[in-house]
Amino acid sequence: MKKIPNWIIVISILGLLVASKFIFFAKKVEKGLSPEEKKKLPVAVNYFVVKSTSFSNDVFTTGKIGAFNQIEILPEVAGKITAVYFKEGETVSKGALLVKLNSADLEAQLLKTQTQLKLSEQKLARLKKLLAINGISQEDYDMQENEVATYKADEAYTKAQLAKTNIVAPFNGAVGLKNISEGSYVNATTPIASLVQLQPLFVEFSIPEKYSSFFKKGVRVNFSNDNLKTTKTFSATIYAIEPVVDEITKTIKARASYNGSETFYPGSFVKVFVNLGETNNALMVPTECVIATLKGQKLFVNRNGTAEEIQVEIGVRTDDKIQIIKGLMVNDTVLTTGLLSVRNDSKLKLLKSVN
Repeated sequence: MKKIPNWIIVISILGLLVASKFIFFAKKVEKGLSPEEKKKLPVAVNYFVVKSTSFSNDVFTTGKIGAFNQIEILPEVAGKITAVYFKEGETVSKGALLVKLNSADLEAQLLKTQTQLKLSEQKLARLKKLLAINGISQEDYDMQENEVATYKADEAYTKAQLAKTNIVAPFNGAVGLKNISEGSYVNATTPIASLVQLQPLFVEFSIPEKYSSFFKKGVRVNFSNDNLKTTKTFSATIYAIEPVVDEITKTIKARASYNGSETFYPGSFVKVFVNLGETNNALMVPTECVIATLKGQKLFVNRNGTAEEIQVEIGVRTDDKIQIIKGLMVNDTVLTTGLLSVRNDSKLKLLKSVN
């Protein structure tokens, strides 16, 4: 092995000593700077040059599936269940008999009332003939007429109570899991099963107030459900919009009708996509550029090597960019990094342009 000359070793040692001196001196100088002097040091930042662009103006939000008709089936009267006519999970039609309650006592009461009514009507007919020949007073006839009316009212009431022992489906839908069996005693608070209309359905979602002018009845929206095996999107049409703005979230609630063949469970969460058209000559900046403040939003731009704080008004957001409606111009240089260190009038050292 060839031996390294002594002069090379001496030069290397001297070089290391000189380099360490400069490094140590630089750190010492920096530590010795006053706060005002440190502010004058340039801040290294990446930047983004603003350009005019076109983009599809899409609003993304979350929503949920809802049923136009959805109820918990409850009996109107107390009684013992004598028959259950539905199967769990099956689809039933409006008016279909679901549950029968014991009605023997009401049927007997109805028969008694109808018998009394018949006799009372016959008596009224005889008294009418007597009244015609002044065989009775008008008061006697009126009393008998009132008795007939009373029996008719009793008959109507008993029939109404009897109808309540037949629990029928108020609309077309799917019956849920039953909570009762034949022989069970139920009252007005006993849940029997749920009934849900599965077609059509609606998608309920909220939109920021600033987009309210774009939303009208008849506007089509798309939605998707992560629980489905397919990534297919489905279409729905807005049919109703809440006429007030939520004071807390500053959003407006809307509902869109879906009448497709795909089955969704009411209550499922979905992603809603609303296209508001194509926007031209938009000024878009990276999301990380914009800083939220109590007064709104701001960002920093480069002005001849110096940072300038600018208040801006934002518009639509995409996955990685935000539209700037007011405050920026084309070819402005917006800072994307070092924002925690940058202050108004800070000196800047521009490193890399971000696309």
